[in-house]
Amino acid sequence: MSDTLDTMLRAALKEAKMWLDNFVVPRLCPVCGEPLQGHLGELCFKCLAALPVCHARGPELIENRAALSNMPFGTGIVAAWFNYDPADPYAGLIRSAKYHDRPILARHCGALFARELLQRGAAGSLISPSDIDVLLPMPMFFAKQLKRGYNQSREIALGMAGVLGIPVGDNLVAVRPHGSQTRLSYNERAANIHGCYRCRHPEELERLNVAIVDDVITTGASMGEAISALAWGRAKPSTVSVLALGATVKGS
Repeated sequence: MSDTLDTMLRAALKEAKMWLDNFVVPRLCPVCGEPLQGHLGELCFKCLAALPVCHARGPELIENRAALSNMPFGTGIVAAWFNYDPADPYAGLIRSAKYHDRPILARHCGALFARELLQRGAAGSLISPSDIDVLLPMPMFFAKQLKRGYNQSREIALGMAGVLGIPVGDNLVAVRPHGSQTRLSYNERAANIHGCYRCRHPEELERLNVAIVDDVITTGASMGEAISALAWGRAKPSTVSVLALGATVKGS
């Protein structure tokens, strides 16, 4: 009897959600803007099918490759889900997740990215996606997170964690704010972000395959600073991977 009631309740909740989505507060696809009628996800099937998947892998995604080659750990997986161009409609995935109070979109995209990683594998990497032990979101300074209400990188990591079946750690923390990284060169970005992050409880990461998670890789300056924070904090993971939803198209 309880199973039957549970099934009926789930069906009723699903129907209520669809009614709310379609008639009261219609959800819109962040890419094309069309209503998500009947869609269980956070973007429409058509836009998901046409996603500009990022096939580039490895250090070529990072402008300053020394951040990877000089770190005292093995380089794990370096990958992004899609090619990010600020002028392309798919940039709406990131903008909506960050600025339009859509943390659930960030989680949904994180889950889709994780499934893509598992399907594609990680040819040429020291590890496979299933070898990752813990996800470390790019940290956000507390005042900024208080204003926004959430850290989109953590939401992405939580979505990935649900698929990969691994924990999300809080070892990387932001100790000071920084200005906007938009329209800055790599050197300007590196100077802007320098000293922003710290690693706490480094012993928790010893001999683990760690993955740093962010929304977009542009030049890789923020990722490089996070890697430096692990090194200066005397963390000793086996490998460090770099994962982001988007990788900025060069020249954009």
